[in-house]
Order: sequence, then structure tokens, then C-alpha cells
Amino acid sequence: MIMTFDIPSDVQDSVASISGLDIRVALYLRHEAQLEAVRRQRQSAEARAIAERAVKQAGSDQSAGFDFDPSFEELRQKHQAITSKL
Repeated sequence: MIMTFDIPSDVQDSVASISGLDIRVALYLRHEAQLEAVRRQRQSAEARAIAERAVKQAGSDQSAGFDFDPSFEELRQKHQAITSKL
């Protein structure tokens, strides 16, 4: 199989001199395929669909300028307030 994809120019410059890069990429892809097979066995189709929607929503939120750090900090503080009462 031949795959074609864009590599950002800053990455191209960094990897241009790596010998055996094609073999390394093939090994990486093989490993990722094995991980995906394990994920499919462990997770239901519904769980994967929910995760996919969450990733897309996070990307949309980030593109719209939503800053996750303050939101996460607020969540952490609320969690800490609740657990400190337990």
C-alpha cells in the first residue's frame, strides 16, 4: 500500500536526515494498528462514537478560541471542594 499525506515543513526539515525513516514509519503504523485492534475489542462501538464526537467538539471549541486551562482549573477547584467534604 502506498499512502500519501502532508508533512508540515518544520517536521520535514527535522526528519530529512533520518536514515531508515520509511522502516520506522512502517513499524509505527504496525504498532498503531495493533493498538487499534485492542481498542476495538475493549470498547463498544457506542463508546468509540462518543469519544470521537468529544474529540471533534474539543477541536471545534479550540478553533473557536475556547481556553481549556481556566475551564479545567474551575473543574479542579469544584472537585477539590466536593472531595474535601467527604
